[in-house]
Amino acid sequence: MPGVERLLPERRRHVVTKGDGTAVLPECGRPTVPGLVSERACAFYGARWMLGAIPDVIHLVHGPAGCAYFGGIVRRKSYRVFSTQLEESDIVFGAGEKLYRAILEAVAAAPGARAVLVYATCTAGLIGDDLDGICRRAARAVGRPVVPVNSPGFCGYSQAAGHDIAAGVLLEHFIGTGKAQEPVANGVNLLGEFDVMGDLGEIERLLQQLGLRILCAFSGRAATTAMADAHRARLNIVHCRRTGQRLADAMQERFGTPQLKVSFFGFEETASALHSIGKFFGSAGVEEIVEQGRREVGNAAPFLKKLAGKRVALFFGASRIGTMARAFAELGMEVVMIGSQFGCLEDYGDAGARVRAGTVLIDDPPEKELEEFIRKYRPHLFVGGTKEKYLATKLGVPFLVFPQEMSSFAGFRGFVNLAREAAGLVGAPVWRLARCERYYRTLQTAEG
Repeated sequence: MPGVERLLPERRRHVVTKGDGTAVLPECGRPTVPGLVSERACAFYGARWMLGAIPDVIHLVHGPAGCAYFGGIVRRKSYRVFSTQLEESDIVFGAGEKLYRAILEAVAAAPGARAVLVYATCTAGLIGDDLDGICRRAARAVGRPVVPVNSPGFCGYSQAAGHDIAAGVLLEHFIGTGKAQEPVANGVNLLGEFDVMGDLGEIERLLQQLGLRILCAFSGRAATTAMADAHRARLNIVHCRRTGQRLADAMQERFGTPQLKVSFFGFEETASALHSIGKFFGSAGVEEIVEQGRREVGNAAPFLKKLAGKRVALFFGASRIGTMARAFAELGMEVVMIGSQFGCLEDYGDAGARVRAGTVLIDDPPEKELEEFIRKYRPHLFVGGTKEKYLATKLGVPFLVFPQEMSSFAGFRGFVNLAREAAGLVGAPVWRLARCERYYRTLQTAEG
């Protein structure tokens, strides 16, 4: 990383390098340093990340049209969103009645919706509209739940605050509301799984081989009816700590549902997940499933040759930086940086334990720090969100978007897809044209 002396004093403890002994963890969970351009998103978008995929409810954004547009695309999928489209006069005189009318109009436009989610944005929060009271009044008028999601962007440091707000909404209004109480013998829930490019289908295929049935996936497959019966699962499988752990803890306390934290990214992580889940249910045939997966992973061999020894930098959602670091190490790549916009100490501790000495751990870096990192460490591949894509591209570094945009990365087959996409990016000749001559000479020197 750029020398500590080049960092702002407020940022120095947010960037650490793993030594040979116990990993020193970066300072995290703090507000972004004022004046820096953070890669974080707001609490409203964090709530949309959690709730956007619920299919049988109306999603109504109480705020300017721009907020609705911003929240209408989640994980590269477009969702139908209604908006009150607040304007200057609404800010001056209030928009409570406008919100009430918008709820009635939205229900008239989508009469089959089982509920209405009303998201408060910064604007609504600042002018002080009585969101709770308006939602109660509207619920009586439309004959179905109208649920406030109090997620103005200023209510937290990052999108992580929105994740917690959304979890609270699901727990209070949707989870466990079904009449049936008896547990489903082979039923499980997936918490923190959003079905990015078919990930859920691949995970479900593996669980079905264990004889298990997914009752609800929060929120890649989370219709209101599925959430109502989620308390009947025998096990909650937490696939993302940041978006699933609060749900798992609350359901364990309220319903006594045990939980298990696993990952289905990478061969070893997937195999370990199957063994742990199989042990819980006493399932037979786990070794056969893993051996079949080992044969499937063999299809990645041609790509591993192209990736061996290449440097990779990872910067995305907090809870998966550790497991993905292990997956890229299985590809034969050298992980030189792991970072996140909103990681917690547990995330960085898990990630730091999975990487070798000399790896940089960085929390909430501004674009300038990422640029200096790329110039100093010259990764052959940068893996991150769309905000970082253009920075890496301008510097001539191949970029892989994660959560991914092309194919599933989960499970054994997903590991082959990951290898194929990474190898295709690293080996693409276009990057030689994109890099400036000085950069390319430096890269050749670094490779010896």
